[in-house]
Amino acid sequence: MASDQRPDTDDGGAWLRRLDGAQAIRARSVIRYLENGGQLIAVRLVEDADVFYSVWLRLADRPGEFRLNQFHADQPKTFKDVARAIAFLRNDFRYFGVICVATDRRQATPGRSLDPMA
Repeated sequence: MASDQRPDTDDGGAWLRRLDGAQAIRARSVIRYLENGGQLIAVRLVEDADVFYSVWLRLADRPGEFRLNQFHADQPKTFKDVARAIAFLRNDFRYFGVICVATDRRQATPGRSLDPMA
């Protein structure tokens, strides 16, 4: 386990809370959570600067938003294609609710710098 993460106490390390306060959950734990009657409230796909999409979940009985990690690893599960991410959510999690897509990428406007100090 990475040194900047610590396991939440109730699920043997599959629910992770980073020291900066961000929370993550492994894909296998989401499947187990759903099999035990849990429910996804909302899903958000966030595009990063490298044009990969990470998945963020809101769970019915836990506060906050959880980044989806890989099935067996504490690394973010990312997708290069939005359609594949949606297919994954539909097929693996049986989620058919609203999916919000957001981006962290910023494009420079001609004559305008992205550097806030410029």
